[in-house]
Amino acid sequence: MYKLLTKHGQLGALMLGLVAIAISLFSIISGIKGAGYSTSDDLNVILKNTTDQTFDFFNPGVYMVAILLGAALLLWAVFALKGLVSDPKGSMKFIIGFVVLLALIFILYSMAENETTGKISELLQRENVSENVSKFISAGVKGTVFLAVLALASMILFEIRNLFK
Repeated sequence: MYKLLTKHGQLGALMLGLVAIAISLFSIISGIKGAGYSTSDDLNVILKNTTDQTFDFFNPGVYMVAILLGAALLLWAVFALKGLVSDPKGSMKFIIGFVVLLALIFILYSMAENETTGKISELLQRENVSENVSKFISAGVKGTVFLAVLALASMILFEIRNLFK
C-alpha cells in the first residue's frame, strides 16, 4: 500500500480533488440556473430579500470538503500510528512535539477567562456557547497566534544563522 501511495498518491489526490471540485461546481451552477438566477446575481441580497428561498445547491460542495477532510484525518491517523508502532525510537520527536502542543493547549485553556461583558459576551449568549467551549476557542486562538509568531521568529532566526554559515 505504501509503495502504491508513494508512486501514485499525489496523482490520486489531485484527481480526487478535481472530481470534488467538478461535482461542487456542477451542483452550484446547475442549482443557480435551476432557481432562475445567473452566476452574476448577488445571492446574499436575494437571500435577504426573500424568506422562502433556500440555496441547498451549495451543500454538495460542503459535504465534499467534509468527506475529504475526514478521509485525510483518518489516513493521517492510520499512517501516524503505523509509523509510531514500526519505529517508536525514531518517532520520539513527534511524540515530544505532540506532548508539548497538548501542554500548550492545556495551559492556554487553564488561563482563559470566560467573557462576561462586551460584544463577545453578547455573541456567546446569543449563540448559546458554553463557558468551556468559549475557553477552548480562546485557547485555540491564542495558541494559533503564539505558534504563528514562533514560526515567524524561527524562520527569521534560521535565515540569519544561515547567512553566517
